[in-house]
This record gives sequence, structure tokens and C-alpha cells, in this order.
Amino acid sequence: MKTKLIGLSLLLSTILLADATTDILSTALADAYDIHDYSKNKMETLANSDAAMAEYAQKVESYEAKMQEYLTKVENETFATKDDAQKALDELNELSSQMVVLAKNIAYLASHHADNTNESYNNSIELTSKTILRLSDDIGVMADRILLMAKEIGIMADRILETQEIQSKNLAATQQLAQYAITLTNGQVNTTKASIHKQNSMTTDIGQISNSTAIQMQNTQQYQQGSISMH
Repeated sequence: MKTKLIGLSLLLSTILLADATTDILSTALADAYDIHDYSKNKMETLANSDAAMAEYAQKVESYEAKMQEYLTKVENETFATKDDAQKALDELNELSSQMVVLAKNIAYLASHHADNTNESYNNSIELTSKTILRLSDDIGVMADRILLMAKEIGIMADRILETQEIQSKNLAATQQLAQYAITLTNGQVNTTKASIHKQNSMTTDIGQISNSTAIQMQNTQQYQQGSISMH
């Protein structure tokens, strides 16, 4: 019985001492997949619904808050083995790729809402774009930490360099797409304001023309009535 307890204790210790960094990355990656699946399944709704877009913005913002927690945890961790480090680098590559996917989604939504000029919708697009920009920075910080940990444990330089290149490309793509979405949104807002201003100006002009026409008609009627009475 004592032997079994010791064996169970050792097994539990092994589980508890499993590499925390890979667990954190796995969780972060799973969360990113969830957000992507959500947007993929509701893309048409997101493109046409203010409420759905606001909900999506909240999901992305909550994920960024979680990422801050992950960063804090990773800061205090190190790899137990080279296998753990290799797995972490693979997950990091996939995680940075998912940031590109999120940025593509928001860029798509920003470019397909010409008919949706609601201010709250535009605000949600801009909020999500800025959150994705922060996420890209978070992933960059995490990548720096993980690459340093991998270097310290003796992972091959070529493998580290490969991950650096992938992360750099994904980071640049994410930032460009998110900034593109912000630019489109701002452009849409300005276009909407200009359109409203133009409509208001046209309404004012039409009102002035109508008043002028009414006065002319009144004068004409008065002249005609005066002419008739003279006969």
C-alpha cells in the first residue's frame, strides 16, 4: 500500500511538473481557434449586425486580457526539456499565424460594411482592430521570451531563426491588416459624415428653392388677380 502511495505521489509530481509554458501556449492557441470558429460561422451576421459585431469585439478584448495573464505566467517559467521547447516553438508559430487570421477577418468586415453606417458598428470595428494590434504586441513579447528560453536550453540556432522569421512575418502582416481595417473604418466614418452634411445642405437648398418658388407663385397669383379685376 505504501509503495502504491509513493508511486501515485511520483506520478502526480510528474504531472504537476509538466512544462507549464507549452500548456499556456496550448490554451492560448485553443482560445484563438475558438474566436476564429466563432467569426467563421457568423461572418455574414457579423457583417450586418451591430449587436453581433459588438459581441465579437468583446470576445477579442477578453482574449487579449487573457493573453496578458499568459505573459505573466510565461515570464516565470522555463523549459524542462528540449522536446518541450520544440513543441512550444511549433505552438508559437501557429499562435502567431492565428493572429494573422483574426486580422484578416476584421479587415474583411471593415471592407464589407459599406451599407452599415451605424456609428456603434464602426466603433466595434475600430475597437477590435486596436485590440488585435495589442495582441500582436503581446505575441511578440511572448515570442521573445520563448526564443530566449529555447536558446538557453540549447535548441539549434536554425530552429530558433526559423521561428523568428515566421513570427516577424506574421507580426508585420497582422499589424498591416489591423491598421488597414482602422483606415477603412475611419474612411467610412468620414464618408458618412460628408454624406450627411451633403444631404443636410441639399435639404436646406431644396427648402430655400421651395420658399422662393412659393413666393414667386404667390406674386404671380396676386398679379393675375389684379389683372383680372382691372377688366
